[in-house]
Amino acid sequence: MTRTRRIRDWRRAAEVAQAAVVLGLPFLRIGGESALRFDVPTLRLHVFGTSIWMDELFVVLAAVLFLTFLFLLVTLLFGRVWCGWGCPQTALVDLTGLVERWRGRGGWWHLAALGLALGASALVGANLLWYFVTPGEFFRRLLANDLGPVLGGSWAVLGAASFGNLAFLRQRFCATVCPYARLQGALFDRHTLAVAYDTRRAADCIDCGACVRVCPTGIDIRHGLQMACIACAECIDACEPIMRKLGRAPKLVGYFFGEPGTPRRLARPVVVALAAVTAVSLAATAAVAAGRSALDLNVSPAASYAPRLAADGRAVNAYAVSLENRGRGALTVRLGLSAGAAETDLQPREVVLSPGEHRRLTVLAMARGLGPPGAVPAEISAEVEGGREIRRVPFVVPEAR
Repeated sequence: MTRTRRIRDWRRAAEVAQAAVVLGLPFLRIGGESALRFDVPTLRLHVFGTSIWMDELFVVLAAVLFLTFLFLLVTLLFGRVWCGWGCPQTALVDLTGLVERWRGRGGWWHLAALGLALGASALVGANLLWYFVTPGEFFRRLLANDLGPVLGGSWAVLGAASFGNLAFLRQRFCATVCPYARLQGALFDRHTLAVAYDTRRAADCIDCGACVRVCPTGIDIRHGLQMACIACAECIDACEPIMRKLGRAPKLVGYFFGEPGTPRRLARPVVVALAAVTAVSLAATAAVAAGRSALDLNVSPAASYAPRLAADGRAVNAYAVSLENRGRGALTVRLGLSAGAAETDLQPREVVLSPGEHRRLTVLAMARGLGPPGAVPAEISAEVEGGREIRRVPFVVPEAR
């Protein structure tokens, strides 16, 4: 690895790793399910061995809040590091650099560039859909010419958008379309990490223009921090060897925390405050996730069964019970009834649920010693290994006939 391409090589390695993860993740399966996929028919989000149902999306909301605060903290500290090192748009454009080089040759090379952009766009569109439909199902339906209007139409729209981006927009997306580029200006302070030109050494600049020629967004870093800068450090790699050949210190353009020459201050008040909020949001996300139950229980009085007295004197009520196994393994559910100090019984007492099974059943609740006729508070519980769900219900003691 030559020194003049040191930063570019590290960035390319990060982009290749990112592409491998994004393309490979839909094929990874954990516990028989996709590692990361939102299943539209069942409205479930599969996340690395855990299934989150639609009515549990508060967990996702908590995680999104944490990631938002983390993103803001990283931007405040390290500036446009996301743009240069983690943004899928940057990685996609860099990894399809042949498109731009072939277009510059004209003629048949231009057509080849468009063909390459079209193939990459088809892959990008399909890859996005694999986070909603498993790759196996996607390819089976593709080979059977049965993608249908929704899946096929989505692929066409995503592919067309990607083609327009790769073939024509490319780095101009960062300078003209991306909202994050505009947001960054409000998040930076004078100690944020940025690619900057050291104005103290302006006399060392020979005005060769190398930093401008290699900039993918076409800015001149010597004019100061600009919205279109994506912190790719191409200007650093271009300037450094020239400075070395001239026998001058190489860091005329480089990564600086704030203005070159100012002392670095990482633990400033705004950073500490934002870091505290991020930590609190992480703790809240962990607490919400830990509070999830693999079992969902709903109970209501059975409308088709009137409360009655059995021959042995016990009051009998019926309840419609809905049980849902939200885990990846089978569940043995133990049902119970409590109503103060009364002697109670519930039938059935145990139910076995397969992974993902949703079952509705009617249970008979019996109690003795509840006192005079009328409705009294009671609880029906469903207990599984590692957790217990309780629902309050009215238990009606009917009048004797």
